[in-house]
Amino acid sequence: MFLSLLFIPVIKALSEHYGFVDIPNERKVHSEETPRLGGLGIFLSFLICFYFLGEFNSITLSLIAGAAIIVIVGICDDICNIRPRYKLLGQVAAATIIIFNGNIIFEINAPLYLEIIITYMWILGVTNAVNLIDGMDGLASGLALIGFVALGVAASLQGNVYFTTLCFVMVGSILGFLRFNLPPAVIFMGDTGSLFLGFIISVLSLIISYKSGTVFSVLIPVMFISIPILDTLLAIIRRLNQGKHPFSADKEHLHHRLLELHFAPKQILLAFYSLSALLGAIAVIFNNKDVKYGLIIIFIVIYTFLVLLKISHLINLNQIVLKINNKIRYIKELASENNTDSNFISCLNYIISGITYLFLIVIAANKTNWNYAEIVTILIFASVVSMSIWLSKVFDIKNDFVNFLIFWFLYYINLFIVSNNMAKDFFIVYCLLVLLLFLKLIIKKRVDFLLISPMEILAIYGLFMINLMNNISITNNLLTLFLTIIMYYPNKAILTARYKYYRYHIAFMLIILILMPYSFYHSLYKEMNGSYTINYKEYVSPVSYKKTADDYINEGKYKKARDVILEYYKKAQLPIIQKLLYGKTNKIYANLIINELTMGNLAKSNKYLEEYLQMHPETVSELYSQIKPFFKQISQLKIEKSEDIKVSGITLNKIFSTYSNSIKKAGLQQIRKGYASQGRECFKVASLINGFLR
Repeated sequence: MFLSLLFIPVIKALSEHYGFVDIPNERKVHSEETPRLGGLGIFLSFLICFYFLGEFNSITLSLIAGAAIIVIVGICDDICNIRPRYKLLGQVAAATIIIFNGNIIFEINAPLYLEIIITYMWILGVTNAVNLIDGMDGLASGLALIGFVALGVAASLQGNVYFTTLCFVMVGSILGFLRFNLPPAVIFMGDTGSLFLGFIISVLSLIISYKSGTVFSVLIPVMFISIPILDTLLAIIRRLNQGKHPFSADKEHLHHRLLELHFAPKQILLAFYSLSALLGAIAVIFNNKDVKYGLIIIFIVIYTFLVLLKISHLINLNQIVLKINNKIRYIKELASENNTDSNFISCLNYIISGITYLFLIVIAANKTNWNYAEIVTILIFASVVSMSIWLSKVFDIKNDFVNFLIFWFLYYINLFIVSNNMAKDFFIVYCLLVLLLFLKLIIKKRVDFLLISPMEILAIYGLFMINLMNNISITNNLLTLFLTIIMYYPNKAILTARYKYYRYHIAFMLIILILMPYSFYHSLYKEMNGSYTINYKEYVSPVSYKKTADDYINEGKYKKARDVILEYYKKAQLPIIQKLLYGKTNKIYANLIINELTMGNLAKSNKYLEEYLQMHPETVSELYSQIKPFFKQISQLKIEKSEDIKVSGITLNKIFSTYSNSIKKAGLQQIRKGYASQGRECFKVASLINGFLR
């Protein structure tokens, strides 16, 4: 998200300078020339994060190569409007790389040629579906964000850490772009963005399906895009009936129909986001279990939506919507006429702010165990909020992005309260905030800020889905959400009102947030100076884990050092962070393998080897270099035959064949996963072990 926020303003300025703008016409919703190529910022953010995640194999490299082709096609179309046949040719080329180089196909137990044809249809269909629905501010990007969250959770529930991370990288990249794309948008993603998002969604859904081995893992998590797919099918049928080209442009998409019913752009986003979020949640909940029920529920929801849209003229829905919007507009105008708050309202604002600050300070005093992931998240969060406020001032952007971030922050704080059974301790605080909110509503007579916004839908949906990943109970989820709303809406009343100090209000919240982990810094400082031994299990800290492992190694307690490494490996999760201690891991496992062997436990020794290969198969040559001196010293005892040399009664031939088979097995697993270079490295070490005595 941070990278996306950095790239988008630069791309916007360049698009305006070189004239890469979307010119309004009778088919377009917007009325002013608007820069496009915003999708390039999403792609660049994704590309940089992909590089630092550090996992390169035939699957991931094919994904990037195909995405690069799609982005190039999109840029060409945004700049000079290339013909549809050339766009389709580029999409076919990208799909070909995925299918034949990445070896990813739609597996349905059919003949191979049929599976390949269906895979082409899937990639091209989803890519163009997202492209076609990109007809109004924030629509395609928001729906794609909902989809990537669903895919990320589905991958997580399958234990696929890397592709879970990749999905949430896409979520962050889209969030940064949404800062500029919500109504009224200051930049469009163009075909560069919509084609790229559609392509990545289609391919990641196939990859997750490929990893899990079930076709429903591609159908169910991606049911969220049923809206754009449905819209595309209806458009094709409609155009064919009218004798038009199936991919010709018109102004009869679902969002155009809602505009005709006098829905405001934000209300249309709210409807689409809500429906898509509901479908995404149903898809994940029913994934890999009771699939048919999930499909039935999704079908009923979509059918109900279409029926309501079809019979809207019978119930005069357009008049009802018009009256509601006029009332909301009147309330806003009334509030803008009285643009100076009374002393009493200002006093209420100060009290709400003060209670919020005090609340956060008390939480900071209670939370004393922070880990690296939380610290980095806090710093990034504070940077993103600060940058967002600054950009809104520079570009005069008015949207709900900051409110969205504040909601997430308050949810995190309240989750800590609920998890530690502290809710009853803050009962008075919550009651006071509710009382102050109602008091302000009665005096101010402005209730429009109580209406839920599209970004708040995204926040609630995202938090719900992430909690599915973290196995947090439904009770705690609902209680946390309820307490968050109590904290959020009084602060939203300040953020959305004409309160001249709202920037200072956010600044104070960020200062408290940054100061929260002071105790962690203090502990880490003493730890690095050697004056404090940290409990490594409370932190995901390479420093503390390394120090603890070193202490055990110096004492000769290699099994306890192994426990430390396994705990770190489990908590770190990301491959790039897990690899920070692989040098220490080599030393620990080399000693464990040799120690068990010298005690005559070949099976236990080999078990440690297999455990190591599960964690770091790419560094098997480094492990071999650690154990090689031991076997070299033993092999020098050879007199006539290798069978004469034994370690604790076990011949070297048996030892080497056992180790070699384990390493070959790991190599085959890596090749099946698409890591050809790691597989070759394993086979190379296995052959070195086999030829050790020759």
